Amino acid sequence: MVQPIDMKRFAQLKAAGELPSPRGVAIAIIRLTQSNNVSMAELARVIKGDPAFVGRLVKAANGLVAENRRAVVSVQEALMVLGLPAVRTMALGFSLLSHYRKGGCAGFDYGHFWSSSLLMAISMQALMLRVRLAAPDDAFSLGLLARVGELALATLYPDAFSRLLNDIGRNPGLQQVSLEDQAFATNHRELGAAMLTDWGVPDVLVQPVRFHECPEVPGYAEGSREHGLVQCLVLSRAIAQLCLAAESEHERLMGPMLRLSSRLGIGRSDFIALCERVGREWGEWGKLLQLRTEAAPRFGELGNRATVAVGDRGEPAGSGEAEEARPLKALLLVPEEQCRHALRAALEAAGLAVCEASSARLAIEMAIDVQPQLVFVQWQREAGDEGQAFVRDLHDMRLRRSLQVVAVLPDNDDDALRWLSEAGADDYLLLPLGGVALKARLQVLLRMLGLQLELEREREELRNFAAELAISNRRLQEAALTDPLTGLPNRRHALEAMQVEWASSIRHSRSLAVMIVDLDELKAINDTHGHDVGDIALRQVSEVLRRALRAQDILCRMGGDEFLVICPDTDLAAVVVVAQRLRAAVEAFEPDTGGPQLRMTVSVGVAIREPGMQGFNSLVKLADQGAYAAKETGRNRVIALQAAGA
Repeated sequence: MVQPIDMKRFAQLKAAGELPSPRGVAIAIIRLTQSNNVSMAELARVIKGDPAFVGRLVKAANGLVAENRRAVVSVQEALMVLGLPAVRTMALGFSLLSHYRKGGCAGFDYGHFWSSSLLMAISMQALMLRVRLAAPDDAFSLGLLARVGELALATLYPDAFSRLLNDIGRNPGLQQVSLEDQAFATNHRELGAAMLTDWGVPDVLVQPVRFHECPEVPGYAEGSREHGLVQCLVLSRAIAQLCLAAESEHERLMGPMLRLSSRLGIGRSDFIALCERVGREWGEWGKLLQLRTEAAPRFGELGNRATVAVGDRGEPAGSGEAEEARPLKALLLVPEEQCRHALRAALEAAGLAVCEASSARLAIEMAIDVQPQLVFVQWQREAGDEGQAFVRDLHDMRLRRSLQVVAVLPDNDDDALRWLSEAGADDYLLLPLGGVALKARLQVLLRMLGLQLELEREREELRNFAAELAISNRRLQEAALTDPLTGLPNRRHALEAMQVEWASSIRHSRSLAVMIVDLDELKAINDTHGHDVGDIALRQVSEVLRRALRAQDILCRMGGDEFLVICPDTDLAAVVVVAQRLRAAVEAFEPDTGGPQLRMTVSVGVAIREPGMQGFNSLVKLADQGAYAAKETGRNRVIALQAAGA
């Protein structure tokens, strides 16, 4: 069973007053968000006192906004998108980043630590947008603070922790957690989890952070939320490791990441796209936080090479042959020397790789590390028997589900068989171990094990099929909302977006403007030069329109030569300015058709929502009338029928 966090030891360390803690505006934000009656206006006022945090908060909120939707541009909007718990945790994380960029621990690489933590934060947010195991904003903070225990040890014990890290650097085989327990009576996993608990992070998020470096220990059921969060933390740390590793290591690290993402139900192409997004955002966040970043790895190429190496399912190419070539593994916890030698000889003759453990504690550690398929445990009646202890400890671990546990008994004892059955043993052997009988029993065990592995492969194929089906459905949905020629949102998407923005405009008493943009003389271009040239010009002008608009504006192709632009929070004067900029950009642009030289212009009608309008169709119709008037009066102009004197 999972042991509770040692909060008593944490309280002793906290009393010393040297643990990393938030400072400045972050303290005020944390206190306000813990209040039940805090207003958004009051919280926004406090946040605006720290311009750096404002930028980070808005950036984090925009990470949750879907493409082609209006970007978050204000503190109030960011607060509505993120919610108070996420704002509190982000204030904490960003405060620690600001005030603990450097320290007195010479062996601790602060820059590398924060770059890795930032990558984990971005990766966790991106993963949660797909697997939906936790709120993406909470996941960002979770990734940022997942390794805070290491920062705490570097702050509390700078000299001793530096020596410990140097020892590990010289001898990578050393176990960092064990050395920390010996030196500090705690370790970074437990200390980090205690700090998150003290800061009010929910336990359902704290425990995955606590165990993501040793995911088998808590024994979470596969498919549970906790198990999924642990796997996502493991994967986000792997993404961070790859981004910060030497280029020569990239291909080796990509294969395991593809396998793990597949188990999470994320298809290969989707995962590569996720990694590329993480790489882009890493650079953007690095500039915002003044952290050193590097050029993101070429995940597309890595994914293609890893596919050749491991296959589309994340298994070795020719998975059936490779599975047979890779030996099955057996673990022996058998104190009696003659019995142990007989078992080892029989297992190795059957082609298994065998390892031995001398105690229950060591056997558990080896089972986690080696991942054997068979475990042989000698059971004796004496109290404190190592075999009994191992079976008892193994019972509650998830690892138990993938093992065949075989008890070795001194005789056919009914009480022992009953206890072993209740404890979960799968089979037993009786001493002394005869050669023919042992070989026959091993053949039965291996046949059963082969059937289990085949069943697991079939389950994996079904999971991958379901994941690919989900990807196909998502792509079909995206295709239904996308114009195939320009790649812009299509008419259906435009009508859905208009409905959402119209309702938001009324609910929050905000202004809403639209533009209807008509390309002038597109029909004449098609008739004179052909539709191929017309399509090239249309695609290129669409890109000019997109670049000329603001981040918050939504550009959609309604069909033919007509576009709709939705402009939230925009009054009539502002939308006219944007429309004139858009018109001038198209007029100055010369499409590269590879043949005839063309000059393009647009006629634009603009309109804003008025209190008496009956639905968004009235608003769009008014803008359309403006575009028609612009064409009728000479083209290449902007007309707002609502303007004074129109």
